[in-house]
Formats: sequence, C-alpha cells, structure tokens
Amino acid sequence: ANAALSSGTGTFSLRLNTAGSWTVTATDVTDGSKTANTSSAIPVNLGAFAHLQLLLPGEMAAPGTPTGRTGTPTAQTAGTGYSVTVNAVDDNWNLIDINDTVAISSSDANASLPANAALSAGSGTFSLTNKTAGSWTVTAADVTQAGITAGTSTSFTVNPGAFAKLQLLVPGETAAPGTLTGKAGTATAQNTDTPFDVTANAVDDNWNVVPTVGDTVAITASDPSASLPANAALGGGTR
Repeated sequence: ANAALSSGTGTFSLRLNTAGSWTVTATDVTDGSKTANTSSAIPVNLGAFAHLQLLLPGEMAAPGTPTGRTGTPTAQTAGTGYSVTVNAVDDNWNLIDINDTVAISSSDANASLPANAALSAGSGTFSLTNKTAGSWTVTAADVTQAGITAGTSTSFTVNPGAFAKLQLLVPGETAAPGTLTGKAGTATAQNTDTPFDVTANAVDDNWNVVPTVGDTVAITASDPSASLPANAALGGGTR
C-alpha cells in the first residue's frame, strides 16, 4: 500500500505474478511535482508446474490475474462440436512448457469426449460435443502426473438443437435427453376401462425438448378401438 518515507527512505514489498520482463515505479503521492523513478527491467521467471487450466470458447488466458482468464463462455448447441484449450500453468496461470498427456471429462454424462492426448509446449486443443441441454463444466486431468491439480472450466450453457422429431412417453417412462433412446423406464400396464395420459415432446436429434415449438399434434394408437384425444397444440415444446 502507499506509505510514507522515514528519514527520506522506505522499504516496500511486492510480488510480480506474470512471467516476463517488468519494471517497478515509485511516485510521490504527497508532492506531484516530484519526478517519479522507474527501475531497470526485472526478469520474472515461471513458477513450478502446479495445475491445468481449461479455457472455453469465448475465454482467453490472462496470466498473473486471480482467475487466469478473461471473457465470457459462449453458449453451445447440443449435438454440435466445439473446442477447448488446455494449458499447463504455474500457481499464477503462467504457461509452462511441458508435454504431459491430458484426459478430458464433462459433467454432461452423455457428452462425446476426445481421446487422451499430449500437450505441445504446454498447450493443447481438444474437441468435444455435449448431447444434453443444460449447464455443464469440462475438466482436464493430467494423466502423466497424477499429483497435478486438474483444471475445471467455468459453467456454460448448452442449448437444444433444431426441432427434429416428436417423442412420446407413456406411463412408466421418463425423458432422458442426451441418451441413445431419449427415455428411461418401462411402460406400465393399463386397464381397458381406465384412461391414461401420454406426453408428447418436440425434441432435437438428441432428445432435448425444444421449448419454442408450439405445433399441433395428433395422437393415434395401434389399437383400432382406442378412444383418442383431439388434436392439440404443444406448449413450450410439450403437452
């Protein structure tokens, strides 16, 4: 912090967090007419390899800052691939030239993930695809050195893809967007004298509900004697 000199001199402690060549300047706050003085260039070396950093589309590395990154993650679309950047860094987010092998995982259990691959000069690009709409993170783990702290991204949004098809769920079934079949559970037996409800969803190719769809839907049955509902419009992509 700013502080007063004592008998014309003072000692100030600071730490340079970004690798490179930097200067330090002393300015007189009390008397602005006095000439400031700048040091000669000080080489600042990298710290030890401490952890991995994962940057999403829309983010950039900002070594020496508290978070090590700047920018805002770009929203992604379910079923559409994108790339992330993984950096080997020291405790202050400075890039370390190291070629460890990295594994990528996602909090979206249905995501399509890349194979493990080695960094080049401390950095690497990995491509993946989220299948499930929602809010997710991506994590990079060091396979070569288990003691290195993994890097987890900030949370980002995955939106549904384009309206591609209808999904029909019967009692006993629940939606499972992002999975191969889009549903879980087993159909519950019904009685001939008891009406029951089914759910129709407008979904993308990965079974995510597309909430902007309000199309009219007709229900039919393989039972030619079934009592069927009238055609009706979806609301928010479902009915």
